[in-house]
Amino acid sequence: MKARVSVILPSLNVADYIRECMDSVTNQSLQELEMICVDAGSSDGTREILEEYAQKDSRIVILDSHIKSYGRQVNMGLDYAGGEYVAVVETDDWIAQDMYRCLYDRAISDRLDYAAADFDTFYQLQSGCSYFSRHYLFHAERRKWYGTVIGPDQTAVLRADDYVLWRGIYNREFLNRNHIRLHESPGAAFQDMGFLQQVKNYARRVEYIDSSFYRYRQGRADASSGCLEGLRYYQEEFRWLNDRKEFTGSLNEYHRKYYYYTMSISFLTKYEQILFILGGNWQDERLSCPYVWFKSMLSGLVLNGFLEASMYEEALWERMVLLLESQEAHACLAMQLEKRKEEQVQALIQMTGRRPVIIFGCGRRGERLMLFCDRNHFCMDSFCDNDPLLHGKKKFGFPVIAPEELKCRVHEKDGVILLSMKKGTNEVRSQLIGLGIGPDRIIDKIPEGILS
Repeated sequence: MKARVSVILPSLNVADYIRECMDSVTNQSLQELEMICVDAGSSDGTREILEEYAQKDSRIVILDSHIKSYGRQVNMGLDYAGGEYVAVVETDDWIAQDMYRCLYDRAISDRLDYAAADFDTFYQLQSGCSYFSRHYLFHAERRKWYGTVIGPDQTAVLRADDYVLWRGIYNREFLNRNHIRLHESPGAAFQDMGFLQQVKNYARRVEYIDSSFYRYRQGRADASSGCLEGLRYYQEEFRWLNDRKEFTGSLNEYHRKYYYYTMSISFLTKYEQILFILGGNWQDERLSCPYVWFKSMLSGLVLNGFLEASMYEEALWERMVLLLESQEAHACLAMQLEKRKEEQVQALIQMTGRRPVIIFGCGRRGERLMLFCDRNHFCMDSFCDNDPLLHGKKKFGFPVIAPEELKCRVHEKDGVILLSMKKGTNEVRSQLIGLGIGPDRIIDKIPEGILS
C-alpha cells in the first residue's frame, strides 16, 4: 500500500500522552498512512509503547535519534518518508479522525504545495474536563481566504500568523525540490519557525480549510513555550535562516518585508513573555544577550521605514520601538501594564476572600469569567442561570443550578456569586436578594479588563 501521507511523530518522554496521540493517528479515516516515529532516547517507557503499537500496525516504523533535537527528529522523518504528502504530529497532542482525509483530498484536487486548517488549544480545568479553544487564522476581510487557493502575495502576509507546522500537510516533492528542512538545533523549541519561513518563500498554491483538526495540549510544566531560553532559541533560528543564501536570495521585496516583520513580532512577544517571568529583570543575560542581536537587525529597518507603523497594532508598534530604544524604559512600561493585570486579580481575590465561586450566567461572558477563575486558582463551584433548560446539566464539568438553589448552595459552600452579565446586573442582584441571599455574597462589579 503506497502511503498518501507520511506522518512524522517525534517523541521524547511523553509516556503519559503517547497512547492518545497514537490512537488518533492510527484511527484516521484516511488509512493509507505511513507513521514514522522518531524517538530521541526516551527513558520513561515511551519507546516501549511505540514498539507495542508497531507490532500491531505494519504502517508504523520506529527510528532512533541519538541527538535530542526536534529539528533533527523531523528531518530524519522527512528523509525517510515515502508518502505524497508529509505531516508532523507532536506526541503529547492528538488529531481529529478526519484530519488527513480532508487535507489530502483538498491538496490533491487543487494541486497544492500545502494544505492546512485551524487548530484548537486545550488544557484541563479544575473540574477535570478539557477546555478547547479554536485558533482562527483568518478574521474579518480575510475570512474569504478560507477554502480558496491563495498565492505568494497572500502567503507573505501570513508569515507571522501561520507559525506552527503541524496544522497542515506538505507536498513531499515540493519540500525536497526546494531543499526545505528544519534547523537541527538542540532541544525542541521553535524549529518550525524556520521551516515555515522557507515554505512561505517557495509555495505557489496554498489552501486553508475553515475547520479545526489539530488538538494542541497546553499546561505541561516542561513546555518549550515557557522556556527562559526562548529568545535565544529564536535568535538562533533567525540567524540560521539569514545565513542560508538560498533562502535570503529567494526573498522578493514583499516577502522580505514580512519576513522581518515576523522576526520583530517573534522578538517582542517572546522578550515580553520572559520579562514577565523574570519579574521585569531586563538585565538578565537570557534577555540582554539575544537583545543585542535583534536590535542590530531591526533598528535600521525601523529607522529606514522598511518596518513601519501601519504593519502593526498601535500598542505593539509603540512597545517595539521603545524596546529598540531602551530596554529599561520598555521594562518600566511593560511591567506597569502587567501590574494592572495583577491588580485586577488581587481585587477579585479581595472581593471573594478566596471563597468558592458560583458564576451567574452561562453565556460567553460567564465562560470567560470561569476561565479567569480557573487560571488564577479560584475554587469554581458551579454555574447558575435563569434558563430552566440548563438546570441540572453541566457546563465544562461544573453543575448548572437554578436561582432557587443558590441560597442553600451559598450557605453550604460558604461561597460567593459573581455576576457575569453586561446588562441587567441590577435586576439579577435584586432577584438574588429577593431569594434571601445577602448582598455581601453578591459581586456585581467585576474589575475592568477581566471580561473584556
